[in-house]
Formats: sequence, structure tokens, C-alpha cells
Amino acid sequence: MEFNTQDMKRISEIARKMKGKSEDQIIKELSHMIRAGEGGLTPEKAESMFKMILPLLTAEQKNKVKKLMDELRY
Repeated sequence: MEFNTQDMKRISEIARKMKGKSEDQIIKELSHMIRAGEGGLTPEKAESMFKMILPLLTAEQKNKVKKLMDELRY
């Protein structure tokens, strides 16, 4: 799976909008946005991206990404 500069810019913009919110709020909002196709990510593309970056993350970051992946599956 390839990710281009535009994909990364969308992700950065989404991250800026989430600043100051609780972790649970962020996970719920991100999962809703991804399921709705906002930000240019489909659930499948997001999960593929998450699986690619998981090995690069700290244990704490992995837990957060896994929570988001679990939320997307519901």
C-alpha cells in the first residue's frame, strides 16, 4: 500500500483538529471520520497503514493505535 504526500497532509490536518481532546474522544471521532470516508481514508486503507507503522511505535503508541483499530471494526 502506498501513501502519498497528500494522504500525509490530510492526516496531519486531522491531528491538528484533535488537539486538546481526550484520547477516547479522539478515537471515537477518528473512527467515525474513517468509516464516513472523511480525510481520504477508508477503514481498509487506515488499517493497512496502521499495520505498517505499528512496528515503529512505542508500546504506548501501539496501544492507542490498536484501540482505534478495534473501534473501526465495530
